[in-house]
Amino acid sequence: MKTAKHIILVLILGVLVFPSVQNTIIPIPPSVLQGVDPPDSVPDFPWKTWYNAEERSDYNKAVEENVGLRSYLIKLRNQVDFSLLNFTEAPGVVIGKEGCLFIESYINNYTGLTFKGTAKIDYEISKLEAIQFELKKRNIDFLLVFAPGKATFNAENIPDRYKMKPMSNYGYYTKRIARSGINFIDMNGWFKKMKNKTSYPLYSKGGVHWTSYGVGLAADSMFRYIEKLRNIDLPEFGWDQVEVSDSLRYSDNDACELMNLFFPPYYGPMPYPKFRYDANGKTRPHVMTIGDSYWWGFASTGITENVFSQDNYWFYNKVIFLNGKKINSVSDVSLKEEINKQDLLIMIVTEATYELFPYGFIEAFFTRYLSYWEADKSILMEIKTEEIKQNPQWYQSIVEKAEKNKIPVEEQLKRDVQYLVEQQESVKK
Repeated sequence: MKTAKHIILVLILGVLVFPSVQNTIIPIPPSVLQGVDPPDSVPDFPWKTWYNAEERSDYNKAVEENVGLRSYLIKLRNQVDFSLLNFTEAPGVVIGKEGCLFIESYINNYTGLTFKGTAKIDYEISKLEAIQFELKKRNIDFLLVFAPGKATFNAENIPDRYKMKPMSNYGYYTKRIARSGINFIDMNGWFKKMKNKTSYPLYSKGGVHWTSYGVGLAADSMFRYIEKLRNIDLPEFGWDQVEVSDSLRYSDNDACELMNLFFPPYYGPMPYPKFRYDANGKTRPHVMTIGDSYWWGFASTGITENVFSQDNYWFYNKVIFLNGKKINSVSDVSLKEEINKQDLLIMIVTEATYELFPYGFIEAFFTRYLSYWEADKSILMEIKTEEIKQNPQWYQSIVEKAEKNKIPVEEQLKRDVQYLVEQQESVKK
């Protein structure tokens, strides 16, 4: 019995000591963890600042993140959770029925949990319609694209714990857009109708973005719409061959990779069309796209770079990518100059980011593109009103001011907004 206890004690001590020993004496390269920033290097021991709680905490954190075999132990824990409990701690990843993986933001939007409300969506669509009108006066077309969403596409595989609400963002957006004059392509509804009717899969079980075959179908449809919208003849686009491969590419396994497993499940094979182009005698328009990660499907495969003059992609209206390479921040360029170079402005959104859409573009357009004496004052007031309502502290100050002045909150809000707009107009003029 005593010998057994000694053996167990030695094993426990070995497990505790080995990571530090191997990290200093026999270094083993760490395993790469997807979706995790690499750890900071361990700083010199902070003797002089040991009593500074913040610096001591940073030091402890750095030491913990650089413990030997840490990445392997994380993968081991993840593998046990997945293989034995059908569970994952990967941020946002949801294991659905039949092993279908989701990102939770897609599900929350699909079920209506994150519904923005009718007033918010009415505001956005009316302003986008006004933007389309202003751009058309300058011979620049506007196109809104709803990319497909995996929760909509694979709704039957969503876990039962997620319950449907009366209204969703997609449901009300499409209803409201139908009453507007916005140029619009609904790929979300289209992909749902095509399910189980296409030659190859449109989604992988392990990915949350469309397959490159789905991207090809979407690009072909979008290009036809643009040709009619602009009355132009775009470069010929298509494919003659589709490679079916067990080696998953692009984003076909992106959700699974976030789980960081030693032995990930098999989600292949997947289709990879070999795209072809012919730009001889064709028109390659100048196009600027503002949108979320779904545009990477067009950019990463080289489709838009070969059909448009270039792939000018404003990721979440924050970072500018040109032909897949980051070149600038949106805040560092002139919005007016950049838009005026274009023939077409595309906005693309999928169900995972409806609550972020339209990525601050409405406010930017009416304050950075149109000068204050060009923009309609009523629109500026609506934009400022929406800005205040979305800021809890600012709105609360309006409520308190209304109570002090003994007037309705809406009246106080209107007065403050009118004052702010007039002040901004005077500065601009």
